Order: sequence, then structure tokens, then C-alpha cells
Amino acid sequence: MRTRVLTLCLTGLLGCGGSEDDTTEVATPPGEASQAIRGSRVSFNGDIASDLLWREQSTGNMFIWVMQGPSLAGTMTLPALSPSFTVQAATDFGGPSTAPDLAYQAVTPGNEAIRYLSSTATVLGQAAIENLRPTPSWYIAASGDFNNDNRTDLVLHNRDTGQYFYRYMDGATSLGNSAIAYRPLPWFIVGAVDLSRDNRTDLIWRNKSTGQNEVAVMDNLSVLRTVPLPTLPLDFYLGATAEYSSDAHMDLVWHNPVTGQVVLWWMGATTVGSAHTLGTMGSNCPRWFSQSSPPPSVFGCRYLVGPR
Repeated sequence: MRTRVLTLCLTGLLGCGGSEDDTTEVATPPGEASQAIRGSRVSFNGDIASDLLWREQSTGNMFIWVMQGPSLAGTMTLPALSPSFTVQAATDFGGPSTAPDLAYQAVTPGNEAIRYLSSTATVLGQAAIENLRPTPSWYIAASGDFNNDNRTDLVLHNRDTGQYFYRYMDGATSLGNSAIAYRPLPWFIVGAVDLSRDNRTDLIWRNKSTGQNEVAVMDNLSVLRTVPLPTLPLDFYLGATAEYSSDAHMDLVWHNPVTGQVVLWWMGATTVGSAHTLGTMGSNCPRWFSQSSPPPSVFGCRYLVGPR
């Protein structure tokens, strides 16, 4: 079972433990089905259990909670990523190894790319993503297979207008954009995953004013129905979407940086079956809402940034 991870970054120049010149360009194998789309597990260490990716924005350090279902089995360090980047999502872009893929972009549109890693977290190469964001107001909200072609796509959202669209992808190669859709702010896309189990990626929305949450069951850009999820205080943010309960349902993982609490929602399709505390990560750290803005850059404060 091939498992990889995509990490999307927002600001600065390449800095994963070295300069951009340390890597070579690698062509992305076309037509591979994404583990994050067709499977339900996203693993950093190559086993069958999904893991959790943490990021300290002030230093650029990243590390993994290696999970065994809902239990923490250990930790794993990833190459540091310059604090001039922010991590946006985690999924499979079909890199040259079974290891995670890292993708990044500068704050100014036009410098987006995917970085490929080996199973020992060394850099194998990189591939550019051309012309991804129209303006800096657009950000990468999440990833998934939106046109049902077995390839990972990106959903981009505009933090100022509420517009969103899909960039259909084949690895790092653009296949074009969807039409632009719209939902009024303060609703923001905070995740994308197939919760309804119909082999199509759904959108998870969160209200920045009220803490309400909702699943939009999607058929590409068509909203088939919406399903409310429990409301959470705004101290929580959605950090990961993958399977952690070994029941073939995709789950949601929330983090509260104020208390440090990490909470798994065991999902039964679009309903929450139960909640389970996975552990704690820090406390007394600033609130963070979503990928629409970078995590707070405070020394010692770590934020959950994937997989999603």
C-alpha cells in the first residue's frame, strides 16, 4: 500500500533543511491514484496507520505523531521548513517514492511547487505548479479528487470574497480550473475529504463567527446536500482528515492550542459517532482558525497542519 503526504506552504522561499539548489527536478508519474483519495490512510512512516503532522511556525520545525489508530505510538522528525512558509494541506501527489510529498508556494503567486521526499525524509527533487493562485487573496484550503479521475486536485478559496474553485491536477501538472463558486463569508473551507463514501470529495465548512461546522456533500462543484456537524468553540481548529479508527470511515482531528487538547471525531459517514482525546500538544498558545491565515508564529507553539 503506497502512502504519501502532501504539505502545501504559503510564504517565502524553499527551506526544508537546505536551499532550493540542493534538489533536482523530478517528473511526476502520471495517472497514479492518490492514497488520500482512494484509500483512507495517510502515513509518514509507511505503515497502515494515518499519522499527524505538526508545525512550529516560528522555527520552521516539523514532526510527526506516529499513530496506531487512535493511539500515539511514537514521534518522527521531518526536515525543517523555513518559517517563511506555512503548511497548507497533506495528501498524495504521486511522487517518485512511497514517501510523503511536500508542496510549497510563496506568498506572491507564481512560485508554487511540490517537493518529493524519500522514506528517510531526504529530498529527492521538486516539480513546479504553474499559475496556481490568481491573486494573494486566494489560498489553498485543502486537497482531494474533485473530478473523480483518481488524481489529487486542489481547492482554492478567497479569504476576502468567499469565492472558491478547483485546480484539477495530474501530479504537479495543471489540467485546468473549475468554474468559480461562492459561499458568503464568514464560512470558510477547512477540509476536503470523502465523508459520504461515494468516491467523491466533500467540503468541510466552518463559520469563523459562530463555530458552526457543516459538510457539503459534493459532486464536483454541485452541492448534493449539506449536513450540520456539532458546533465547536473557536479555540478549536480542524487539523487533519484521515482514517484513524480502522472502520473505513474518514475521521476528523481537532486541536485546541489554548488548552493543548487534541480530539478525534470518529465519523460514521457524515455523522460524528464519538469523540476521543488523542493527547495534548502545548497549551496557552494563540488561537488559530484555519489555513486561510498562517498559524501564529510563537516560539514553542505547534499547530496541527495535516494530513488533509
